[in-house]
Amino acid sequence: MNTYNDTFVEHIVRRKRGGAELLVKIGFVVLALILIALAFWFLGSFFPFFFAVILILLFFAFKYTVKEFEYSFINGDVDIDRIDGKRRRKNILSVNCREITSMAPCEKGTEVSGNFAQTFDYSEGKGCPGRWYFTVERADGTSMLVYFSPSERLLNAFKLYLGRRMDYVATQTEEE
Repeated sequence: MNTYNDTFVEHIVRRKRGGAELLVKIGFVVLALILIALAFWFLGSFFPFFFAVILILLFFAFKYTVKEFEYSFINGDVDIDRIDGKRRRKNILSVNCREITSMAPCEKGTEVSGNFAQTFDYSEGKGCPGRWYFTVERADGTSMLVYFSPSERLLNAFKLYLGRRMDYVATQTEEE
């Protein structure tokens, strides 16, 4: 009998709403109110049609400002997908654990310093608890810094493949 020891973990994280997103939504509401007022004054009998169209457009504007990230860990391969509006999915990063040079939790409110060609933030937000980072060294010599918000299952999967490259603080799980 064959037994397979495959590791498969998925985790979805919703990006925390920031001030810029709130301002965009307020701008959409103000624009919708102005368009509704203009349609009421100038279009009279066609007002119900334009009112419905404006509300539908406002609904989709609110829906597509939601951003989520899905982390998929399959046998040492990490894929990060961005999900916009809970519909559109796009793969934005694929990394093998052999390319990860280090991984550690972020100190609250601090950023990792270093000389990285690219820095990506695929976490819930900058001030969120449970934010981690990993550094990647590609075969072509480029280096990346990636912030993310893993679950405990995802951290255990990383620990299995990274070993000593992962700075896993045992006291962190005891505090929670």
